[in-house]
Amino acid sequence: MAYQCTVKQGNLLNETSATFIVNASNTKMLLGSGVSMAFKRHCGIELQEEMTDKFNRLDCILKKGDVVATSSGNAKNFKYALHAAVMDYNQGVRGLDKLPTISDIENILINIESYLKWYAKEKSSESIKLVLPLMGCGVGKLNKVDVINLYKRFFSREVELKCEVIIYIYNIKNFVVLRGN
Repeated sequence: MAYQCTVKQGNLLNETSATFIVNASNTKMLLGSGVSMAFKRHCGIELQEEMTDKFNRLDCILKKGDVVATSSGNAKNFKYALHAAVMDYNQGVRGLDKLPTISDIENILINIESYLKWYAKEKSSESIKLVLPLMGCGVGKLNKVDVINLYKRFFSREVELKCEVIIYIYNIKNFVVLRGN
């Protein structure tokens, strides 16, 4: 069975009845700008508090490609937030090393899929709906076409779970270009 994918334009946090919505975050789990700022506004400061608490309890340093799950904070339209470490904010990391690579985004997708498989196993009777942005294409400066092509390859594979995937493109111009890609 393959993922069922749809591409939409707009704010991913307006999607209803989602199981997981992906926050393109950083290795410090700080809600800053872009998608993360939208999460802060939509889910409330309680989400940042939960993220900080979870970060402080980790027994490792997050690296680009890691994914950490939390609740949805005050949001009522989705169950879990998946915080994907797209940008590297670790001490000593400078310049271009802070930015993601396509390989980092692929690792994020693999880690997200682990959460999907866990959920499918634990909640076998519930459908799964994953909502995600084009990760790394804003501040991360990745090429949008490269990321959408990675998504297409990744989500066209056969998997042992049923999952609806909604990929959001915020900018209407990019949506029109990529919709035809």
